[in-house]
Amino acid sequence: MIGFGGATLLIAGLVVLVACGAQIAVALGVVGFLGTYLATGDWHAVASLLAGAAYDGMRQPALLVIPLLMLMGEFIARSGAITALFRSLSRELRGLSGGTALAATVSQALYAFVAGASASSAAGFTRITYPALKAALSDGPMALGLLASSAAFGALIPPSVLLAVWGLLAHQPIGPLFLAALVPAIVTAGLFAVVVLSSAATRRTVAAGNASTGFTAHGIESAIGIALVLIVILGGIGTRLLTPLEAASVGTVIGLLMALRQGMRLAAIVEAILAVGRASAPILLLIFAAQIYSQALAVTGFGTALTSAVAGLGFGLGLATMVAIWLILSIVLDQLSIMALTVTVFAPAAIKLGIDPLAFALIGVIALETAQLIPPFGLLVFTAKAAVEDDGVALPEIFRHVLPFLGILLGLLLVLTTFPAIATWLPRLAF
Repeated sequence: MIGFGGATLLIAGLVVLVACGAQIAVALGVVGFLGTYLATGDWHAVASLLAGAAYDGMRQPALLVIPLLMLMGEFIARSGAITALFRSLSRELRGLSGGTALAATVSQALYAFVAGASASSAAGFTRITYPALKAALSDGPMALGLLASSAAFGALIPPSVLLAVWGLLAHQPIGPLFLAALVPAIVTAGLFAVVVLSSAATRRTVAAGNASTGFTAHGIESAIGIALVLIVILGGIGTRLLTPLEAASVGTVIGLLMALRQGMRLAAIVEAILAVGRASAPILLLIFAAQIYSQALAVTGFGTALTSAVAGLGFGLGLATMVAIWLILSIVLDQLSIMALTVTVFAPAAIKLGIDPLAFALIGVIALETAQLIPPFGLLVFTAKAAVEDDGVALPEIFRHVLPFLGILLGLLLVLTTFPAIATWLPRLAF
C-alpha cells in the first residue's frame, strides 16, 4: 500500500506522460511498474507482475477474438460487399421518399460494424456514399450528418470490437456482451430509420444509380454473406454451440469466402492479414498494459479507494460522473485508451452502485460513441467532412442534422439505466 499522496503523484505522472505524447500503453505500463515498486519496494514483485500479466493474457482464448473479428471485417470490406449492398439498396428503394438516405445509413452502419471502428467507417465509406446521397437529398450537410451518425451507431452492432475489448478489460464473458447489445441495436436501428425517412421526406429525392431496379448478383451475395455472419456468430453464441472464439473463426472463414468469390488472390489475402496484424497489435498491447495498470491499482490500494469514492456518490451522481468523465476524455483520447484508463475502476464501482455489468458495458460503449457526435468536438463529424471535398458544407450545419440521432443515443443511455432488462434478458435466457 502507498499513501494517498504517492498515489496522487502516480496518477499525475500518468496524466503528464499522456500530455507529453506518450502512447497510452506505455504510460499505463510505466505507472503500473512504478506503482508496484513503490508499494512493495521489491523489483522481484515488479517482475512477477509482468510475468503474471503476460501469463494471464496468453491463457485467455478470448484475446484472439479481437484480431479474428478485425480480419473478418477486413475480408468483407475487401470483397466490396458493403458498396454492392448500398448500390443495390439504393436501386431497390428508389421509389421510396428518402430511400437513398435509408440505404446509405444502413450501409454506413454495417461498414462501421465490419471495420470495427466508427472513425474509419466515417472516413472510408463516406467517400463512397456521399455523392449519391447529396444528389438524392440536395443537401450536403444533411448527407454528412446522416453518415456520421450511422457510423457511431455501427459500433453497437454485435459482434463489436469495442464490446470485446470491454469484456477483456472488465473480465466479463464476451458472448453475453454480444447478445446484450442485440436488442438495443435493433431498437436503435428502427429509431434511426424513422428519423432518416422523416428527415429525407422533406427534401427533393433523386434516383441514385442507373435506371435498373432490384439487387445485383453481387448485392444479393453480399446481403446473404453479411446476414450469415451475423446469424452464425450470434446464433452460435446464443445457443452455446460455439464459443466467441469459434464464432469469430467461422465468421472469418465466411468473410474470406466472400472475398475469394470476388476474385481476391493470395497476395491480397496476405496483405489483409498483415494489415490486421499491424492494427490489432497496438490493441493487444494496450490490453496487456491495462492489466499491469489494473494489478498495480490493486497492489497499491488506490484502485479500491477510487472505486469506493465513485460508488460513494450514489447511483445517480455516480453514474453521471462516470459518463461525464468519458465524454470529457473523448475530446483528447480515443475510445480504447479511455476504456483502458477507466474500466478497471468504473466496472467495480458500477457493481457497488447496483448497476448490472452487462447494462453498464453497453452504457459505456454507447457513451463513448455518443461523445463522437457531440458538438463542437464531435470527431465523427470532423472525419466525415474531411473525407469529402465540399467546401460549401459548414460544420454547424452538419451538427444540426446530427442532433436527432444524438438524442436517440442519449435517450438509449437513459433507457438502459432505467430498464437494464432490455440488455440483460437475452443473455440471461441463453446463459
